Amino acid sequence: MNGHQIVPLPSKQRNDSVKIVVLTSRFPFPVEKGDKLRAYNHIRGLAERHEVHLISITHQHVDPAAITELEKYCAGIHIFRIPSYRLPWNLAQAAFEGLPLQVGYFLDQSIKQKIQYLILKTEPEHIFTQLIRTSEYVRALPFSKTLDYMDVFSVGMAQRAKAGSFLARPFFRYESTLLARYEKDIYRDFDHHCIISGQDRDRLKVPYTENIHVIPNGVDTHYFSRKETETPYDLLFVGNMGYLPNIEAAEYLVRKILPLCRSRGMQVNVLIAGARPDRRVLRLASRHVKVSGWMEDIRYAYNRSKVFVAPIFSGMGQQNKILEAMSMEMPSITSTMVNNAIGARPGGEIFIADDPAGYAGHIYMLLEDNAQAERTGKAARVFITENYTWSRHLEMLNELIARRSILSESTNRIISGSANI
Repeated sequence: MNGHQIVPLPSKQRNDSVKIVVLTSRFPFPVEKGDKLRAYNHIRGLAERHEVHLISITHQHVDPAAITELEKYCAGIHIFRIPSYRLPWNLAQAAFEGLPLQVGYFLDQSIKQKIQYLILKTEPEHIFTQLIRTSEYVRALPFSKTLDYMDVFSVGMAQRAKAGSFLARPFFRYESTLLARYEKDIYRDFDHHCIISGQDRDRLKVPYTENIHVIPNGVDTHYFSRKETETPYDLLFVGNMGYLPNIEAAEYLVRKILPLCRSRGMQVNVLIAGARPDRRVLRLASRHVKVSGWMEDIRYAYNRSKVFVAPIFSGMGQQNKILEAMSMEMPSITSTMVNNAIGARPGGEIFIADDPAGYAGHIYMLLEDNAQAERTGKAARVFITENYTWSRHLEMLNELIARRSILSESTNRIISGSANI
């Protein structure tokens, strides 16, 4: 039993709509992870114009309340749960076939047959596939298709190889090589491609990067708007606190930046908020450092803190946490790498630092100069409302899906040859 759950809903008829199947590797709600946030908002945006049928692969039980939320936007919901006892076999089969384990973990051959049959029966006019994790399910199907790379997994795995233990590095390097090969190979099986930032597009080693459309994430600026309240915390960092780059950032903040703040005479209170805090994060808790774990409403953390600090030096994609903090009029400090994916103006809409002393200096200035902190927060809010609304980026997605395939048969032959270069 693979746990296939079907939620049939009334079809939504629109004069200008097309029928779209959206395929995800996790059920898109609740939105406690970056890929789920992106999928959830893509579905909401597409449903305003099109008839959306959601197919989600999952390894966990899906709460009925989460399904109810997606029912607002989907004409049909199909959930395929991969049972835990099949994971060793799926991973072994992926390894035998030379697939990355990142793909194999989400690939079940018996479910693949059911999903393909379901899609053929649905007869969509377009398939929207989120992440390379799900591409094996649809790459051979004869429909117009878009692949949302979102992130460059091969680069993320290469970063883990550098930071990992001596024994783990060879595995991460090998997985990074497989992922890079797969990212390149899967490109030719899709008509359209998108990714979250120009920085990530440049990292992707595929034949024609100019055909990959940058569609960033957005922010619900109405939801993420500041409310005046007490601010007992001087510094804030939020995120999925089980994710390695976030774990490393929290440790960097507490162990490298805070000592320099204290050496300047500052005794700052820090809030670290986010789901699934790793033991490494929990160990950071102290009299002046609170680790809250999951918050039902993350705006509580933003509203009760003065300065957002995100010392992130590894990872991929776009840091939604920075966009949310800036939308909440918080003066924010982050690394060059993070801002490369955002494009805010250093010293005006955001502050940039790449070493502990730089962070400590910006923190001291913002906590001492309330007028500067307020100016930066307001400028950050304007920047977000002008550049990072969901409606702006979802219009880009709708335009992409509305186009016919940009690849002629001759171009396909060129790509097939280029994939072997």
